[in-house]
Amino acid sequence: MTRWRAVGVGVALAACSEAVVFGVTGRATLIGGLAGSALTGYVAGDDPADGAWHGLLTAMAWGIVLIPGLVALSVVADAPLPFPIEFLLPLLDTAGEATALLLLSASLPNLASGALGSLTRRRDDGSQSGGGATDRSGRSRSGSDAEET
Repeated sequence: MTRWRAVGVGVALAACSEAVVFGVTGRATLIGGLAGSALTGYVAGDDPADGAWHGLLTAMAWGIVLIPGLVALSVVADAPLPFPIEFLLPLLDTAGEATALLLLSASLPNLASGALGSLTRRRDDGSQSGGGATDRSGRSRSGSDAEET
């Protein structure tokens, strides 16, 4: 089930961090989306698959806002493409390669970032419970069986 509040929190962080980076450097990056996806994964829960899914949703929701803004900036202010796309695009030969690069750079890093956010949440939850964390099979990470309480 999708946790839309987590996605909203991630998009808000992406927007704020991109605004700060743009205000300081005058350049657009994809870093805000990664930070937003990581926070979304953290807020969504401790399952890496959920974190990856919610990170991807954050990337797509943020992209709906970011892409038209970047197009407007490039037309009005002659702004460059976002980092790292501006350095990779000249290396490509066809429109298909450029499309694949754009789609993969907008999705895969955010999937990984969301999953890492969820893994961070799992680690934080395990350390707050006194270090006696167990894996899904009911065995402690040290190898012995977990005690039932």
